[in-house]
Amino acid sequence: MKRGQHSEGGPIGGPIGGPIELTNRQLEILNMIRESCKISKRAIAVRLGINRSAVEKHLNTLQDKGVLRRIGGTRGHWEVNDAE
Repeated sequence: MKRGQHSEGGPIGGPIGGPIELTNRQLEILNMIRESCKISKRAIAVRLGINRSAVEKHLNTLQDKGVLRRIGGTRGHWEVNDAE
């Protein structure tokens, strides 16, 4: 067996299947992004009454789970993967 291959399942740390579980806060953030795909981290933080660093953590988690994707840089927009 080659390095990095496993006899069962997918890559280490990869999704196994089943529904992706999101927190209520993450769902709130996704709904805001669905309303306005160009919403800023700062605007999300103000609307939710939380720190911008907390918003960044939630956004990173959503991206890691494959639910959210950033298109472009500072002047880009968010894309929600509703297939999940």
